[in-house]
Amino acid sequence: MAQEVELKLTLSPQAVEAFLQDAQLGEAQGQPLLLDNQYFDTPDLLLNQAHAALRIRKSQHGYKQTLKSKGQAIAGLHQRGEWEYDIDSPELDWSLFPKEVVPDASVKNGILPLFKTDFQRHVWHKHEGQSDIELVLDQGVISSEDHSVALCEIELELKTGRVEDLFSFALSLSNRYPLVPCDINKAERGYQLSHPALSFFQPLDFSDLDQINVVDLLQETLTRISRRFDGFSQQEDWWSVVVISRQIHGLLFILKSLEGQGMTLPPNIVQDWESALEPLNGMLSTARTILALQVDDHSHSRGLTQRLLTPIAGQLNGPMTDWVNANHLGQAMLKTGQWLWQNHERLAKDSQRVLTAIQDSMNTVASRLTQMSVQDVADLTYHQAVAYLFHRFQHPASESLDKMVNGHLVIMGMVDALEHCAITDEDSRAKLASWARRLTVEQRHLQQAKAQFDLAFTF
Repeated sequence: MAQEVELKLTLSPQAVEAFLQDAQLGEAQGQPLLLDNQYFDTPDLLLNQAHAALRIRKSQHGYKQTLKSKGQAIAGLHQRGEWEYDIDSPELDWSLFPKEVVPDASVKNGILPLFKTDFQRHVWHKHEGQSDIELVLDQGVISSEDHSVALCEIELELKTGRVEDLFSFALSLSNRYPLVPCDINKAERGYQLSHPALSFFQPLDFSDLDQINVVDLLQETLTRISRRFDGFSQQEDWWSVVVISRQIHGLLFILKSLEGQGMTLPPNIVQDWESALEPLNGMLSTARTILALQVDDHSHSRGLTQRLLTPIAGQLNGPMTDWVNANHLGQAMLKTGQWLWQNHERLAKDSQRVLTAIQDSMNTVASRLTQMSVQDVADLTYHQAVAYLFHRFQHPASESLDKMVNGHLVIMGMVDALEHCAITDEDSRAKLASWARRLTVEQRHLQQAKAQFDLAFTF
């Protein structure tokens, strides 16, 4: 069995042409490969339930069958078991696999083709520091019988050497291209075509501090940011922007708590995350009315969201593209992942002290939330950070805090609609004005949400 160590990163398709012209990628390994990959599982997904992926790959050089086992991922860095063999035809040959990984006969007899990943692969060899790294760019499509999704990703595989060099090379690339770490592999994307709710991500239970450590909290937060960004890049939606903002606020709160406990963080890492967050807050501020319509439980004018998107999209498409291309998010994730990889043992040893400090800081801030003035999205910084952590720690006040945050968003959106309406047609303007006239009612609801939060928090 080989131990595969690699970083996976998503690449914007718009950046592919420039990427292919980059002379600093390393030594090109011949002509691009054309890879057709058939993945297999049983109708009830028994292999997936066992955290295994089985495929046959066809290329210009013949066929290979591969079985991959579950591994671990830190900021896009994957480690897992892999068994791979050359075969003569596109038929599974179970005799080649070790006996301990071969499923029993009942499972083998039920295995069928499930989905395909067909893509062009460019390969480079890079010597970085003390390491040899294989860089690949995969671009193509993942398809099942009824659905398909585009594929564009980078893989950096450590052939020999140090993980630190893998991160260093990734960071140098992320300074030139919009590369964001991602733990979603091709197999998961393929499964989701026929089973949209299926996810390889398994959330941890952080309700018992004695059973977790701060490394888990940091890693899961990075994973959540990565997955939410990936979903956003597939289909832009404003709720994902809100969630990413909340997750980054939560991560910044953790990092600042670590710094307060005397931990040495990567240079400028807090500023890097704030650089990723600031443009998001600006876009969310511009889209206040859209956000309000999305989170307003009492709104009967959902169609207004789509009517608003057209005029507002013109204001936001440019800033959104600039945010993606600046890649502060990808760079901050890689720097944090590199530091986490290098320091996870030390962090784990101090975990209980640090987690207790995080909770103490969180509770101190939470006690003041209902008194904080909120006039714009940026004023919800502490609300969003505490809301994220309350959910992770399963705090009893998390639900009432969500209501309070949403109440602020609705009120800001209504005020914005009354003062800066972006809709021109009279019918839509009338509906929006009617919705916004519920401002007094929503202000009363917000006061009720604050009272509920104070009660739940002090209970």
